[in-house]
Amino acid sequence: MARLIGYMANRADRLRDAFLQERLAIAVLPVDQRGAWGIGFYQGDEVLHKKQPAPDGEPIDWDVIAAKIQTDCAIAHLRQATVGGFSVDNTHPFRLRQWLFAHVGTISAFDEIKAPLLASLPDFLRRNIRGTSDSELFFHLVLAGLHTRNQLDAAEPSQTTVVESIGDAVKQIDELAKNAGSRSTLNMILCNGRTMYALRRGPSFGYTEQLGLPNPEEPAEGRPRPGSPALQYTMLVSGGNDVPAGYKSLDDSTVAALTRDLRIVTHNI
Repeated sequence: MARLIGYMANRADRLRDAFLQERLAIAVLPVDQRGAWGIGFYQGDEVLHKKQPAPDGEPIDWDVIAAKIQTDCAIAHLRQATVGGFSVDNTHPFRLRQWLFAHVGTISAFDEIKAPLLASLPDFLRRNIRGTSDSELFFHLVLAGLHTRNQLDAAEPSQTTVVESIGDAVKQIDELAKNAGSRSTLNMILCNGRTMYALRRGPSFGYTEQLGLPNPEEPAEGRPRPGSPALQYTMLVSGGNDVPAGYKSLDDSTVAALTRDLRIVTHNI
C-alpha cells in the first residue's frame, strides 16, 4: 500500500525520532510486498532528494532512511506503480526549482486524457516532464496554475494563489475524465520549503500535531540531551484505508496549508 508523508518541525535534527514516534501511522508494505521510495527535504535554501527507484527486496524502514537526514521539512513517499513503471523519473517526490510534490492515487482514464493535459501546459513545463506517471503530470498542472498567476518563482505565494492553482488542476482533470465512470484519486502534498499544502481528494488523509516530544536519551550517557527545545512537529499521512489512530481527518476536497509556525489552515477547492 502506498504512503504519503509530510513533515514540518521546529528542529532539523529529529526526523528519525519523529518517524519512530509515528511508526504505526507511517507503516509501509507487508514483508511480502515491495515498493519504491523517495524522500525530498529542505536544508536551508537547498532542495535535496534520496530515492530508491525500484524494489530491491529489502524491507523499507523510514527511521533507517531518515537516520542521516537533517531537515525540518520533508515529503516522503512509498510507491506501488499504477501508472508508469518503476524508474528514477517516476519516483516521487518530483521537483521543480523550490517546489516538491508527491501524490497517492490515480488519474482516471489517464491514457485518454494525457494528450490534452500535456497540450495545456506551457512549453517549458511540458519539456520538464521526464517520466510517464500521471502524478508528475498532475504536479505540472499545478505549476502551470502558479505560472499563469506569475507566482511560480515567488518566495512565498499567497495561500489563496496556491489553493486556486491546485483547484484548477483538479477541475481540469475532472472535466476531461468526466466520462471515465470513476473519480480520480488525487491526494497529494506540495511544498516550497515555507508552506506545505496537502490536498485530500480521495481516501483517508490525516494529520497529527506533536507539541513536545521529549529529547531521547543518549545511549552512551543514559541522560537526555541538554540545551535543546523539545521537538514539535506536524505530520500528514495518507495512503492507508483509515486515518491513523489519534490523527485528525481532512475533509474531502480540502487543502490543508501547514506553515512554519506549525499551524494548519484549511481551504475548500
